[in-house]
Amino acid sequence: MKTLSNKVFKEIIQSGHINLLIGSGCSSSYLSTLNDIEQRMNNENECEKAKKEYFKIIIKSLAVLEEIEQIQDKDILQKTKNDYDDFLGFWNEVISKRRLHIVNKQVNIFTTNFDMFLEDSCERLEISYNDGFIGKIKPKFDVANFNIIQKYKSLQFDNISDIPTFNIIKIHGSVSWLEQDNNIIYSKGQHISNFSDYNKIAIINPNAKKHLATVLDVNYAALLRKFTLELEKENSLLLIFGFSLNDKHIKDLLYSAMESNPTLMVIYFSYENYDDINDNLTEKKYLNLYIIDKSDEGSHCNDKFSFDKQIKYMKDVISNENDEGYGKK
Repeated sequence: MKTLSNKVFKEIIQSGHINLLIGSGCSSSYLSTLNDIEQRMNNENECEKAKKEYFKIIIKSLAVLEEIEQIQDKDILQKTKNDYDDFLGFWNEVISKRRLHIVNKQVNIFTTNFDMFLEDSCERLEISYNDGFIGKIKPKFDVANFNIIQKYKSLQFDNISDIPTFNIIKIHGSVSWLEQDNNIIYSKGQHISNFSDYNKIAIINPNAKKHLATVLDVNYAALLRKFTLELEKENSLLLIFGFSLNDKHIKDLLYSAMESNPTLMVIYFSYENYDDINDNLTEKKYLNLYIIDKSDEGSHCNDKFSFDKQIKYMKDVISNENDEGYGKK
């Protein structure tokens, strides 16, 4: 494992284009991960049953936006919300304190998750975010909306400054997306109530055809293109949380960007031990890829390097005054 000093990391936070890639592992305390569901959806005999199980996860995710007393796993839901609050609160503070004015105060959050934890936390913390929708009465989605930069003008001197903003870019769609008249309309999930509504959900199915659908559909293809373009920018930083990189399409785009852009820095927070994940990620082949596992946290027990521990680790690195590196040779 390569070593990256606190000093270098803090410098790229200040001067780089920040991108975060969020996977299902970040929500897995409340919403179970897909596991073998992709294989089962590709099996004709298992497909229907697998879809119904996947639909149950989708329905369960709607509780993120609803105040329900008799909610399933209420304590776990609240714990997951708290983790997202800590995560977004941390990054909001980081970009708010950016000293350089040559880079804007935007953070791109790319996610394959369909749940609404990110949007819910932004609303609760009163953090400015852009989910790609524009309009109030009938919000409509357009990838071009992610290019909007929000600024604040002071009343007294007309000074203009960037408003820290999170672009929440859902590569595989969302429970809040409703496809209508060749457009994606915001729905807050009202269009989903029972399994007969399954085909109304504008998300990519977890099966082998998802890569094909992602390329063919205009919106999904544009989102992937956005992902690629952001990683191709000079001095881009990508931090990966809760994402196994088993999604071959996204992994191929990421590795292509690492090869073509030597100024790109990728930091992968691994739920598994370094030795278990290294063969899959081939870290030694890429000089700009760093893997962080639980040993960097100082933990050698059997506990996994979960999302909440990764957040704590990030806070410790930023607040640390010395220049010690993390990672091991």
